[in-house]
Amino acid sequence: MINFNHLKETKISYLKHGVRALYLSSILIFISFIAFIHAFIPFIFYDTVSSLIKDINKEIQQA
Repeated sequence: MINFNHLKETKISYLKHGVRALYLSSILIFISFIAFIHAFIPFIFYDTVSSLIKDINKEIQQA
């Protein structure tokens, strides 16, 4: 859970890591909002959440 060598291991600067983490955080907030709407109106956004999560997973794996 706590790894003080995380930035060294990933070979990324503190600033770049922070920007990327904030970027992913904002996307995840957006996805959770879409999932919330889908919970009440299931015939819209029927594959949006799973598709976006797969896209994020690909992006994280490439990094």
